[in-house]
Amino acid sequence: MTGAALSLGAVFVANFPEHDPSGHEQEGPRPAVVVGLPSNAGRPRFPVLLLAPVTTFRGQGWVSAAPDLYPVLPAGSAGLLSDSVVLIDQARALDASRLFRFLGNLTPGEYGPLHEAMRVVCEL
Repeated sequence: MTGAALSLGAVFVANFPEHDPSGHEQEGPRPAVVVGLPSNAGRPRFPVLLLAPVTTFRGQGWVSAAPDLYPVLPAGSAGLLSDSVVLIDQARALDASRLFRFLGNLTPGEYGPLHEAMRVVCEL
């Protein structure tokens, strides 16, 4: 992982920790999009990033019911192998050490809907 890759819209494979007891949170290794860089607001205590996990898009009804909350990325975007859904409602802080493979960067057009969704969710 290079410092240049740490930007909004960068896509990595990240290892999301397991929860005990487990709920509906995403766990294990999966693609994730960088949606927040705490270092943009100052020097963070720890090397954390805000990441939104990605899952395969298979025409799930919940995606079409809330398309602004679940942006769809086409296969090939930032190295993703299949059409994918960004789970904005699952965005969370992860230590940078949990990133283990850089896949690519979203284009500004691909990242725009994610940025807008984060703005709405966080009431910015």
